[in-house]
Amino acid sequence: MTGAGVDLAEAQAALRSGAFQRALDDFQGHLARHPDPAAYEGLAQAAWWLDDGGPCLEARENAYRGYRSRGEDRAAAGAAVALAYDSLLFGRGLSIARGWWGRARDLLAGLEPGPEHGWLAVREAELAMAADHDVETARSAGERASALGRRLGLADLEFAGMALSGLAMTSAGDAREGMSRLDTAAAAATSGDVEDLMWMGKICCWLIIACQETHDLGRADEWCQRVEAICERRSLTTLLHVCRIQHSSILVSRGDWVEAESTLVSVLDRFAGSTRQPRVEAVVQLGELRRRQGRLAEADELLRQAEFHPTAVAGRALIRLAQGDPAAAWSAIRALLRSIPVANQLARARILLPAVVTAHAAGDGAAADAAAAELHRVAARVDTDPLWGLATVAAATLAAASVSRQDEAADLWRQAVRRFHDSGLRLDEAESRLRLAASLLACGERVAAAEQVATATPVLAESGATALLEEAAALAGEAAARPQAGAAGPHAGPAGPLTPREAEVLRLVATGLSNCQIAATLVLSEHTVHRHVANILTKLGQPSRTGATAYAMTNGLL
Repeated sequence: MTGAGVDLAEAQAALRSGAFQRALDDFQGHLARHPDPAAYEGLAQAAWWLDDGGPCLEARENAYRGYRSRGEDRAAAGAAVALAYDSLLFGRGLSIARGWWGRARDLLAGLEPGPEHGWLAVREAELAMAADHDVETARSAGERASALGRRLGLADLEFAGMALSGLAMTSAGDAREGMSRLDTAAAAATSGDVEDLMWMGKICCWLIIACQETHDLGRADEWCQRVEAICERRSLTTLLHVCRIQHSSILVSRGDWVEAESTLVSVLDRFAGSTRQPRVEAVVQLGELRRRQGRLAEADELLRQAEFHPTAVAGRALIRLAQGDPAAAWSAIRALLRSIPVANQLARARILLPAVVTAHAAGDGAAADAAAAELHRVAARVDTDPLWGLATVAAATLAAASVSRQDEAADLWRQAVRRFHDSGLRLDEAESRLRLAASLLACGERVAAAEQVATATPVLAESGATALLEEAAALAGEAAARPQAGAAGPHAGPAGPLTPREAEVLRLVATGLSNCQIAATLVLSEHTVHRHVANILTKLGQPSRTGATAYAMTNGLL
């Protein structure tokens, strides 16, 4: 029986079983006869699972008012605690979320500690992590919640608090203990010790977020598969899509771009019109994928939709750099770094490599060196191959910028290749191989450079990394170039004919454009343009861009 004839206990049983639409109908039927605040709470939870933000928040506010009218301040505080995070989740804004958290805190002041105090601490930790990147507050609040849950015999509270404290510790750089807490909490959540399906899902999501921060792809993949299996078995559609968004970031890191793109496009179709925060995450992930594919206009449009998301800010800054505006790129990254507390080491680590690249391009060598040094300190503390890989890339990038440090740069790029290989980060490994090839060419080691390009190319082709593939082709051409006489044809020089792309680049060189400006015009990376220009100079037997332009005009190549 459903609807008006169902009592509250039956509606709550439907909610616990995961029959969310039936639960929604049952709560609405019950409320038609009995405007009970407990039924409003159940209605809110059913709407939460059905991704219906407006009715969810309205029902929670009705529950709050109902409890207040009865003088049940503890229960009213519980409703306010739920509103403290759901207001943020469904796009009402941080100030609204903090207002509800403060209201709950005031209602609970002076009361004996109970479950509501524990959930207030959980929400404090969530808001601290999501809004302020404040890992110290989040860890303390999570530990208080976990201890209270253990004392009261409330497993949901105990393990939610444990997971949040683990996420905060991991973000602060204590990954060993933090990930241990997260693994323990997730094992409890997925084995049935955590009764509320919402908290089961959130605990698993926090674990996967920590895996993303530490680039622990193997652990993330294992938990994603376990959570997806549970979601499919229990028809937890909303949680399943959230998990797939997180899993897509793993696919991007591994170079599985075709599957990642398919997943993200599908999820965004599912979340069309949704105000839920995970939709923003999906937009950011797809935007980053488009940027790495070299589809900069599409990437910028996507990332602009998540204007204040750290990954979106960093991604748009790198697009500005690719378009030839290093000053604007470094300004955006510098402001972003200032907004992230130093204690949140892994949140900063995600931004430090872009900081090195953009600061160096903007001519701020001191800032680039400082960012590289900070990233090295984070890698030394966390001590994982992926973070060592990023730190090594930062050092190699700075070394490669100096003609006299190419041997050092090549050694560093070799280290980065090994670190990424051992981590399963195939695309980062392939890109580092291209950078290694460029340094080897600068050292005159053409055969070794060609080997690195040949190893990287199949991975780039499989991923669909077209911009990097073109860079690989340019490097291969430079490695293969040999001075020879007698080359003929309208685009021929002393060392052979220019390719159509090289001829296109040469025409832009002749107009006086810089490599950055040519890259923006042709939607290529600056690295790729640099390689094309080097090949043009070699083929035309000219020492400079001016000489190449004069030669081309004299010989009818333009």
